Amino acid sequence: MPNVISLCLCLLLLAACQPKQADNSVRVLQQQAELLLSLSPASAPVETPLRLSLVSEQPIELISAELTGVSMYMGIIPLPFQKVSTVGKDDAEQWQAEFLLGACADPAMLWQLNLTVQFADGRKLILKEQFNSSW
Repeated sequence: MPNVISLCLCLLLLAACQPKQADNSVRVLQQQAELLLSLSPASAPVETPLRLSLVSEQPIELISAELTGVSMYMGIIPLPFQKVSTVGKDDAEQWQAEFLLGACADPAMLWQLNLTVQFADGRKLILKEQFNSSW
């Protein structure tokens, strides 16, 4: 009987130690004719690596971006974007920024993303988007 209890306890511990499934969900923050800005994971969990992805049909020269807290001051988080690849037959560019959001007392903290895209042809696009984080 003690062996059965030990076996059940071991199985329970093994079941509890299963790795967490990766959250590959995506939230579209901005979609225009030539531009797509998305956040992954979509729920924006705090203290978890997050990724902003920007896909543009037009060549990009420079992206500058930062996050600030709206519902609570959390400082300014710079977001360094890097070109990841050129995808598809139309040579769309993909850029990404990886970052973390800090936890605070608000379980659904509201964040403001300020993003400026400088295209190779000299045009400039300024985007301001808000989203909530979770914990």
